[in-house]
Amino acid sequence: MSRILILSRLTMLENARKQVFHVVVLLTLTVVCGSTLLSFFTMGVQVKILKDLCMTSILFCGGMLAVVLASTAIQGEVETRTCYPVLARPVKRADLLLGKYFGTLATVYLGLCAIAVAFTVLLALRNALDAMLLVTLGFTFLEVAVVAALALCLSVFATPAIACMASFLIFVAGTVKIGYFGPLIERVANPAAQAAARTVYHLLPNLESFNFKDALVHHIHVPETYLAQVALYGICYIGLMLTAASWIFSRKEL
Repeated sequence: MSRILILSRLTMLENARKQVFHVVVLLTLTVVCGSTLLSFFTMGVQVKILKDLCMTSILFCGGMLAVVLASTAIQGEVETRTCYPVLARPVKRADLLLGKYFGTLATVYLGLCAIAVAFTVLLALRNALDAMLLVTLGFTFLEVAVVAALALCLSVFATPAIACMASFLIFVAGTVKIGYFGPLIERVANPAAQAAARTVYHLLPNLESFNFKDALVHHIHVPETYLAQVALYGICYIGLMLTAASWIFSRKEL
């Protein structure tokens, strides 16, 4: 465990120095702080637009950072050969992979926490703080962890460019999975094509289930049992992706 923590810390420090991290976080902070310019709406409408815009920005920022940083975590080490001195020590490949994952996740969470603090301050100034805010932010962070695990798994056997592109497409597809792909599959007439489409449909992560933005904006109560099911689904999907990545990486020739 100590080896994983050391690798995570080094990965976080390395990612925190990358320009893409600073650019994405600063742009998102600009959008969040710029939402205060909506003063020409009534207070109730201002708060709803603020919640909607800020949560969308936080999710997009977290997803983009998770995709970019996790997609280059393993292959970047292999291409620059910086992983060889690490693996020459008593460090397993699974330890290296988990260190990269948790370090990448810590970097993304660092940026998201800064944005979430700014968002919370804006809501506090409008006396619009809601307990649902913590739930919504928590499941957004869990969704980002799922995207990072998926991107890391793809980066084990694909080049950084392909892994980044594929992860982004899966991120978009998983977000619109229920509302778009579900009804589309039902219209497929060919049984074989429909079975193949259903297989792909169930393999895609259901990222929309982590989105409780509407519940935050419109004060909708979400049952605790459903929250527990979604949390369990996210944890199981992360475990599946990390297990597959570890198995593939352990058999990869370096």
